[in-house]
Amino acid sequence: MNNNLVKPTDLKGLVSLPEYIASVVSMDSKGFFSCLNPNHPDNHPSMCLDPNHPQYVHCFSCGVSYDLFDCWALINDGVTETKKNSAGKEKPVYNFNAVASEIADHYGYALIGDPANDLYSVEPPLPEPPAEPAQTSTNFREQLEDWHANLNQTDYLQKRGITQTTAEIFNLGYSPLTNSIIIPYGQDGYYVQRALNPIEKRDRYRFPIGQARAYNIEALAQCKTVFIVEGQFDALSIMQESDVGAVATSTSQTRLIVKALQKFKEQDPTINPTIILSMDNDRAGQKANRALQRDLEALGFTCYVNPVNGDYKDANEFLVKDREGFRQKLQHVINQPDNWLDNYYADIKKRHDYPDNIPTGFKNLDDELDGGLQPKLYVLGAVSSLGKTTFALNIADNLAKQGRHVFFFSMESSKREVTDKLLSRASCLSNGHKWTQLQVSRGAWLNNAEDKEEFDGLFKAFSRYQHFLHIYDNRVKASQVKDLVNGWLDNHPDEKEAACSR
Repeated sequence: MNNNLVKPTDLKGLVSLPEYIASVVSMDSKGFFSCLNPNHPDNHPSMCLDPNHPQYVHCFSCGVSYDLFDCWALINDGVTETKKNSAGKEKPVYNFNAVASEIADHYGYALIGDPANDLYSVEPPLPEPPAEPAQTSTNFREQLEDWHANLNQTDYLQKRGITQTTAEIFNLGYSPLTNSIIIPYGQDGYYVQRALNPIEKRDRYRFPIGQARAYNIEALAQCKTVFIVEGQFDALSIMQESDVGAVATSTSQTRLIVKALQKFKEQDPTINPTIILSMDNDRAGQKANRALQRDLEALGFTCYVNPVNGDYKDANEFLVKDREGFRQKLQHVINQPDNWLDNYYADIKKRHDYPDNIPTGFKNLDDELDGGLQPKLYVLGAVSSLGKTTFALNIADNLAKQGRHVFFFSMESSKREVTDKLLSRASCLSNGHKWTQLQVSRGAWLNNAEDKEEFDGLFKAFSRYQHFLHIYDNRVKASQVKDLVNGWLDNHPDEKEAACSR
């Protein structure tokens, strides 16, 4: 069961409206800010958080009251259309479920049920406006300093291997109220809370609503060498133990790195940091490393996949378990980001222990190829109709039977015709009836029960390995071949594959 499943209305209890408002608007010393009502030219800030109803903001001038969903639509989606509700108050017009989906996606929740397409129509009950303006203090920079001063109330950073010096440099803090470590993201008050004892894993991190960000993204423009990792503590660990930069982002938000580098490059064409990808040692991390490397290299950036994690899940775990080992590994990766010599030696040993020759299934050919196909480009050339396609297809069939993933791109025959030919071959290799490609296609084997039973046996045997044979017919353009193969590899980073194309 997915513990992240919630109803749209549950989001109001899971997301703090005061924290959201504090992160996206500019307040005066009393907590007032310009009204969000697009029809109200608020020259003298008259909206504030409602102290009697913390799930709403209220304007003392025009009288509107907005909840989390209203504020999100007005601030993040640029909604300008409004209508009056039953109480005669202005309410923004937007797709409620779409806004709920945006909020849920930002916080890692999944909504129950299918979103509707109707405009916002069911309005939550509006609170009575407060009798007097709220006298709240929301000076966010002062709050960060207060949290920083509370660090002596917890030893969590020491347990994570983070020193007091690092905490001072990056202005880390602690909130006794929420029992959370506060990690500032920059100079504008954006921060995340890392709950120390979350009830559920999904509650571990709380991010302010607004534009998604990567931690310490400025390092891409300021440092010559930058690590890309998943967690903020991984980035802090690397920067603490070295003189290089580190940026943290989630595996689903790697586009932030690409966009930031594009922006920095536009501002300064000379920017070209050495980027070392070191996401977590798991399937998602490996997939993110590969995809990000491809995207960044396509933009002309120097980029290497060289995890500093060692045998641990991430950099911070390595630091906690073996600080000296982490330092040595970190320095080695910095000095040799391409890891050429280590990879060279490991590759020789791997080839010795696990030969990379792939038997074609034709003994005489394999003997001539010193064991079979190798990771090279092979070109088959012959006069027309001599059997080039059939020969290549027979090799692909043999490789798939070995449990190797094969990609067969047919630029002439359809996928149906290729499958007919494969089943015809299967019958010719059997001790029973032999069917031609045309007989297979027309169902000649359906003429009597004995033939049907025999063909069903061939079909069942073919079905057991056919998922290793990825057939693409002439509907695929040659320009799409690379993207199709890379897309599959991204989703199967730990699979061993072979590719055969025509």
